[in-house]
Amino acid sequence: MARRVYLHIGLPKTGTTSVQDTLWDNRHVLAPSGVYFPGYIVEAHYHAAIDLQNERYHEWLKPLSVRAWDRLVADIRAWPDTSVVSCELLATATSAEIERALSSLAFAEVHVICTARDLARQIPSAWQEYIKTGHTITLPELLQAVRTGEPAETSELFWDYQDLPQILRRWAANLPPERVHVVTVPQAGPGVWPRFASVIGVDPDRITRRLRYNTSMGAVETELLRRLNAALDMEWHHYAAVVKDQLARDILALRPDPHRITLPADDVLWLRKRAYQFVDEIREAGYHVVGDLDELVPEEPLHDNGFPAPADADMLDVAVSVLARMLPRVPHQWPRQPRRLKETLVELSERNPHAMTLRRLFWKGKARAFSARARARRS
Repeated sequence: MARRVYLHIGLPKTGTTSVQDTLWDNRHVLAPSGVYFPGYIVEAHYHAAIDLQNERYHEWLKPLSVRAWDRLVADIRAWPDTSVVSCELLATATSAEIERALSSLAFAEVHVICTARDLARQIPSAWQEYIKTGHTITLPELLQAVRTGEPAETSELFWDYQDLPQILRRWAANLPPERVHVVTVPQAGPGVWPRFASVIGVDPDRITRRLRYNTSMGAVETELLRRLNAALDMEWHHYAAVVKDQLARDILALRPDPHRITLPADDVLWLRKRAYQFVDEIREAGYHVVGDLDELVPEEPLHDNGFPAPADADMLDVAVSVLARMLPRVPHQWPRQPRRLKETLVELSERNPHAMTLRRLFWKGKARAFSARARARRS
């Protein structure tokens, strides 16, 4: 069988982090069956995507990002069987960047995997993500931008990551349609992993998965953070460490019984029409679909509940609770020096070809040892 490389290009907020964690945690199980998740650290794929699109993401570049795509490709080239690359930022690659990526992987049979879910679930998730990265846009403002294209900056930011047919057209331009895999995210159940695993030829039941906690904020918590953003003036590294990682992820997202963010019926009906257009284009293109394309169509709204503005009393209750949780953490809010030291060591290792060779030998040895133990158990 030809050597294969599967490029998982997103979309964002479709279970990509869970897939990446699962692949990383199970490298020792995947390697004996010929499936390799390359890179010295799980973030290697993120840095490679940043490097590939260094004009778009120039503000996100770190020392580890320099030549990260070439390092990842070298790691893949040294593996004789199937490799999997996963980063949702690949969704925004331009045609020229995609051509560079595919050309660098010309030694293998390249497949593209795109995980997708309906827009009525994507928009609340996208809004939360904007707020967790310091934005102050309201949900009604985001919905207006999605529907009307105004303001253009907001509309383009959303559709760059969520225009499924357009993203697939760019990546599929020089690939046979059977090598483009659209994996839909089910409304409920075990999530996207079993479907994703079937594409890369992995038995999902052999894989150990992390116990994942809900990382979504409720309507009140998101609105509180949005208003807080308007009052803050912080450098990004400080904001990310204190607000995004501690306040949003560790406190607001873990509050019990959050009010779910819902969309007005009129917006849902518009999204349903747009989704049917998406489905028609995907069917016509002839891509390999895993799941049901109807899962990309939002469910019909039962009533026009809209997006009620959270009451000030509710936000006050949340704010008091947050302060009680945050104050004990204040002495620990600054990033610690050992983390910077670790990043430096990883950077040096990633740039050293001898270290990369040792890493590949290590995983090949682990794979042989795993196979030997499996044969011994069967005999």
